[in-house]
Amino acid sequence: MTSHARRRNFVGALLAGTVALSMTACGGSGSSDADANTMTVSYSQVVADQLPLWIADESGLFTAQGLKVTLTNLSGSDGFPALVSGQTQLASIGGSEMVSGAASGGEVNYLATLTPVFPYELFAKVADPQQLKGKRIGVTSTSGSLYVATLEALKQIGLSPSDVQLTPLGSVTNVNNALVAGTIDAALSHPPATTQIEAAGYHSLVDLAKDKIPASNVGIAATTDYVNGHGDQIRRFLAAVQQAITREKSDEAYSTSVLSKHLNVTDPAALHETWQYYAQEALPDVPTPTVAQLQTSVTELAPSVPAVKSLDVAKIVNTSFVTPAG
Repeated sequence: MTSHARRRNFVGALLAGTVALSMTACGGSGSSDADANTMTVSYSQVVADQLPLWIADESGLFTAQGLKVTLTNLSGSDGFPALVSGQTQLASIGGSEMVSGAASGGEVNYLATLTPVFPYELFAKVADPQQLKGKRIGVTSTSGSLYVATLEALKQIGLSPSDVQLTPLGSVTNVNNALVAGTIDAALSHPPATTQIEAAGYHSLVDLAKDKIPASNVGIAATTDYVNGHGDQIRRFLAAVQQAITREKSDEAYSTSVLSKHLNVTDPAALHETWQYYAQEALPDVPTPTVAQLQTSVTELAPSVPAVKSLDVAKIVNTSFVTPAG
């Protein structure tokens, strides 16, 4: 079977049973050869990790690069199928989606990272982490970045996934709301939600961000076919993202105004905490993808996704499009 046929079969299997995506609002089924500078880019969660994309879009950095970019929010479970089927041209998704998708036959390139560490703390009300045995811990899904980070956090407190009830809730917002409401007992989170979570009586048991564990919590991916045919567009896209990163790190007032709009947060203290956490701790100066960032997902997913064990992640990582700052 040819590479093209394998990819076609993989896409069909991946999309089977998936709810049809409404792409009308984001430019139809993607750009044509006659308009190669038009691209639809998905992002999997409405979280501060995505701020460089929002800044690049709203400050005109993509336009200055001669690109017409439409950003659209698709969950990780929808974002990867949309990418490999050509409905989007780039996807801002977690390393876990890239790894599991590639292990299933998706020909994907990991082009850049927006968050090369796990930007999470594990919040609970128990004094002893062992008291979480049998308790409900919220995750977005059983394959996303939050899931992989949760497995890592459990490992650090001496628990295994079978010791707790991992509860998929669909989105980071749903997880945060469930924790504050008390319908789950623990979960990983990050600013700005941590302000409300701590006010509800929770405290941090594990701070994964401080451990600087290599990860691709959010990274930029494209199919091999798109990379081979649109290298110039990708290079210009990532140049705009690099400029956005530089602005995020240096312009708190503008960055927090964009955050406020997208996260629907107005508390100045929460916005400052969020900006400081991401711009000064989590966000890299240069969004260089590495093998180590994906290897963390391989390690955590291998027990439940056997195909991941034999995956050569070095073949996924593509550093040729990242533009140094300056």
